[in-house]
Amino acid sequence: MNKTAKQTLALASIFQSTALVHQLASTGQCDSHTNRASLNSIVNESDSVDEIFTSPEDLKIGFDSLRFLFEKKSIDMHNVMLYATALINLEKKLMKKPDLLNQISNEISLINKQEFFDIHHSNSIARLAELYKNTLGSLNPTIMVRGEQIYLTNRHTANHIRALLLAGIRAVSLWKSQGGKTWHLLLNKKKTLQYVKSLAN
Repeated sequence: MNKTAKQTLALASIFQSTALVHQLASTGQCDSHTNRASLNSIVNESDSVDEIFTSPEDLKIGFDSLRFLFEKKSIDMHNVMLYATALINLEKKLMKKPDLLNQISNEISLINKQEFFDIHHSNSIARLAELYKNTLGSLNPTIMVRGEQIYLTNRHTANHIRALLLAGIRAVSLWKSQGGKTWHLLLNKKKTLQYVKSLAN
């Protein structure tokens, strides 16, 4: 798989995380399979996106989101795009904070070593949420998630949203490691769409 294809996978991963956040904030639920894949990406130590997401099904929501964004200009994509842009900016700030990077790395190592809860268990999600809050949550501006108050004020849903934002930061890091740049979102739409359609099939 060439660099552009890997870059597209990583971009789909960013938008998958933010689309799942939007689903949770709007409905209190999100797609099960892609949610597992995104949460798993946090604790997967590989630096190769095609080893982290091994099947097109793992990124289905991400591929769908990119297609909606570049082809249909759906109004539902506004928040998804907003969160993705915010994550890209947040990751840039995080890279300048080695102490926060170490804190994230150390905690994820500890989570990886635990044998009693898998990453999708509510206890693990709460732990990831706390990690997000104590590290990325301290950077300004914080990401303001929009949705229904009944879901946003639910502790488990709020934890789940923060855990997926952490998955989004992981995705941004993978995307940038493959040469991803913000301007690609504007100027590489046609090429990205071609890859999305080929990778999603």
